[in-house]
Amino acid sequence: MKTLVVTLFSLVLIMGVMGMVVTSGQAVSPDRTELTLAKFVGGTIEEIDPAGLRVTIQTEFGKKESFPVGDAAVLMGLTKGDRVSAEMDEQGKVLKIVKLVPDRKGATEPGS
Repeated sequence: MKTLVVTLFSLVLIMGVMGMVVTSGQAVSPDRTELTLAKFVGGTIEEIDPAGLRVTIQTEFGKKESFPVGDAAVLMGLTKGDRVSAEMDEQGKVLKIVKLVPDRKGATEPGS
């Protein structure tokens, strides 16, 4: 019985701490400063403007959106038609773009 009470108390304590860490959809670090959650957009690159630091992505929902890019290095190696996932900061500026692996439907396995 004592073990059950201690276990339940521990679970309630852990849940309470977790509740303090996540507040209104935003994470809070131990020193109580708020951390923002990154936003991700997936889709296909439609246009790249390295001089203007912008990229246009047709989202998975068919909507074309143009985003500012924080650094020209983010655009390196990307071409029109690449399927990507873009990570943005809270102001909507693209911080990172990752190429997604193309769908290999119909591809044969190596060695067959």
